[in-house]
Amino acid sequence: MSESFSLAFSNSLFKKSITSFIFGLEFSAVMLLLGNGGNVPWLPPVLVFSVIGFFLVSSLLFPFIWHFLERRQKVNSEKIFGFLYGGIRYCTAFNLAGFGWKKYYGLQFVVPEEVSNRAMNQQTGEWLTWFYFGYSHTYGILIASIQIIGSTLLLFRKTLLFGALILFTLLFNLTLINIFYEMNAGALLQSILLTIGVLFLILPDYKKLITFFFETKTLLPSFHFNRLVKNAIRISVLVLSLAFTIYLKSLIR
Repeated sequence: MSESFSLAFSNSLFKKSITSFIFGLEFSAVMLLLGNGGNVPWLPPVLVFSVIGFFLVSSLLFPFIWHFLERRQKVNSEKIFGFLYGGIRYCTAFNLAGFGWKKYYGLQFVVPEEVSNRAMNQQTGEWLTWFYFGYSHTYGILIASIQIIGSTLLLFRKTLLFGALILFTLLFNLTLINIFYEMNAGALLQSILLTIGVLFLILPDYKKLITFFFETKTLLPSFHFNRLVKNAIRISVLVLSLAFTIYLKSLIR
């Protein structure tokens, strides 16, 4: 966490509120995972949603108390922010690791036999998706491994950014799948909350990422053409590939 970033947060009620609320969201995601859709006897839905409601309301009220006490120099905002930021890291890591372990133990990508025996055009997008991902056990283990390894990287400051970038690409894709393949609301909510959490972990270093991706010069050799020729070659990649695709389409009668 850069010093300038954390100090900016400590002086803004809005940013305090964002940090606190995201912590509430990520903790809520953990509670939803633990509740497992009401299948855990000692953690009934009424308790799960009561705890979630309490934490979400608290996360909205806490920043005002925090800001009030900070102005009277009665709290150390740097420590509070560090606690909340750490909480977001650990909640996000716990949740993602949990989903990864579920795949290892066959608790995800499983389609009931009575559903898999139906014709393909009678399946919902959700069951088609689960059947597709569950077809290859190796692929499921690969996804699980990325989730678990990425979660582990979040737990260490030196590897936090690397892990967050890996997980963001995975989670963003999963969120799109959950939306467009009409997965259940619980899966969609979890993917959105986890994506928000990982994105928040990336934001403190956004200037480093801009420098790395857009300002760092590549060491690869290049042709010494003028700018006009270079741009013409770049455009030709898209235009010629499109033209060839149109040609292939025209061959289909």
